[in-house]
Amino acid sequence: MKQIFTTFLLATSLLPAMAQEDKAQREAAAKELTTFSAADTTGKIWTKGALFQVNLTQVSLTNWAAGGFNSIGGIAQFSGFANRHKGKYVWDNSLSLAFGGQLQAAQGVSYADGSPIKTDDRIELNSKWGREIKGPWFSSALAQFRTQFTEGFDATGTRISNAFAPAYLIMGLGFDYRPNDHFSAFISPATMKMTIVTDQTLWHGNTDPEFRVYGVKYGNTTEMELGGYLRLTYKTDLAKNIAFMTRGDLFSNYLRNPQNIDVNWETLFTFKVNEWFAATLSTMLIYDHDIDVPRLKDETVNGVTTKVPDPGPGVQFKQTLGVGVTLKL
Repeated sequence: MKQIFTTFLLATSLLPAMAQEDKAQREAAAKELTTFSAADTTGKIWTKGALFQVNLTQVSLTNWAAGGFNSIGGIAQFSGFANRHKGKYVWDNSLSLAFGGQLQAAQGVSYADGSPIKTDDRIELNSKWGREIKGPWFSSALAQFRTQFTEGFDATGTRISNAFAPAYLIMGLGFDYRPNDHFSAFISPATMKMTIVTDQTLWHGNTDPEFRVYGVKYGNTTEMELGGYLRLTYKTDLAKNIAFMTRGDLFSNYLRNPQNIDVNWETLFTFKVNEWFAATLSTMLIYDHDIDVPRLKDETVNGVTTKVPDPGPGVQFKQTLGVGVTLKL
């Protein structure tokens, strides 16, 4: 009986300490569940969103003395994202699609007599994974794929591009500097860039083994490059109904002409009118030494000067302004 009484007293004396220890463990677990790193300050694991926009333009001329063309055109654009932030880990994904065209016809001529002109064509998928190292620095891996939907032609009607001709695959390992939700700088000293050209007609009969189309040699369908890569991204709301985004990509090929840096720089202004209507202003600047842009030069023969093709590397620039229906998905 004495032993039972002693055991009872010992157990009774330990119960408050055990309860206190259990309470401390529960509080520590609760604190861990509600504490988030700089990569996850809201507590939401997934953030998703999508936007679909259609911009239409139409011009009709009747007995217009100054001349001109009847035209109808439009651009459909889709942009979506799905980002996962949990603890020290982040995973950002985005998809951008765009396709646009225009039909032109002289006054009194039906559109069936004209040919459609492509004004936009884009497929781009981005994915970036990272783990927080310390503060705003993350060790990251990035992948990007870009191509287009259909074939493209120059001013003479010659096909110069197609689906998967070209296509670009970029994969890199590096570090991502993310001080806030507005700015990101991804730096990769080891990046693989693959250029794909699956349409063999783009060589137009040229059998020179050193001749390249979008950097791919005759007889091949891919070109591998290894180099350094830098991506800078910034986005913010300039005003209540004005959003701004800009992104610049730089790539230098270590294996061939590293001084020729590939540049892709885009900007996007979104002016929201109301829930259904918005205006967008976008620009795209591209420089790639492996891309020959269609140019003309003056050539004089027997005193007669004419314009002749002179393709070669150059800066490409595109600007698009549109107003249309916007659907937030």
